[in-house]
Amino acid sequence: MRRTSWILVVLTFLLMTTIASPAHSSTTSPQENVNLYTGDKLVVSSSQPAIQSIFVRGNLSAASISNTTKSFTLTTNTTQLYTVNIWLSNSGAYTTSIIIHEQVNNSSSQYTSYYVSGGALNLTIFASFQTSPSSGVGVPVTWSSLYGWFFAFGNAFPLWIKILYTVLGAQFAFVGYRWIKFEDDRRRLEGHLPPFDRGNRIYLWTDVLFRTLLTGFIISLAIMIGEVLIITVAEYLFFLNLNLFSLVDFFSLFFVAAFATVVYLTREGLDRFFDLKPIMED
Repeated sequence: MRRTSWILVVLTFLLMTTIASPAHSSTTSPQENVNLYTGDKLVVSSSQPAIQSIFVRGNLSAASISNTTKSFTLTTNTTQLYTVNIWLSNSGAYTTSIIIHEQVNNSSSQYTSYYVSGGALNLTIFASFQTSPSSGVGVPVTWSSLYGWFFAFGNAFPLWIKILYTVLGAQFAFVGYRWIKFEDDRRRLEGHLPPFDRGNRIYLWTDVLFRTLLTGFIISLAIMIGEVLIITVAEYLFFLNLNLFSLVDFFSLFFVAAFATVVYLTREGLDRFFDLKPIMED
């Protein structure tokens, strides 16, 4: 009986010792919020080959990722938010650093670093890529970027507006060219008025462009107002709901009006300041 009591006392002491001295966990789990500009590189570097696994969450199709057992790199050229989880482990001491490589001035700066005497490090980084501010340096214009700009700008106009001005532009250009050529040939043959010089032709083509824009503006405005009137009359007079494709587009009206104003002022300036308007018959 006494022997059994001693065994129980020893077991109780060992249990209390185990509870009082738990195993020390060598794993730390820091988190960092890092703000970068598009084009910058997020670099995680370790002094020892300690990187065991990497987990990245975000738009991976827009990112460029590379990694080894000692380094990890993440970059993107679009505004994105990524969550990066890196698991590092090594039996010896190692240092892990978070480095930001800036694209604008091609320089690197250390964000923070960790010293681990041995064991595991569970590092979580919330990387937010923001739009890069203007550096004041001109960006070279290429044909592809110029084409992309024109394509994006053209998408701002409805299809029927583009068709309308394409047809009007072709018609006015054809009629204008025929009239200018006919008038110039007639002046050369008859000799009662001087033929058109280069300045006169510039003025006349500016006038053709202004008339094209003015005609297109009036037609598009009439179409838009007509559709609104038809829908209004059908709804309030005949109690009909017409599901018509909306032709109202204020952006195209504003743009054409502004562009036509610029062309009109240019034409008047060519006449008043440079006297490029040709002499016409009364």
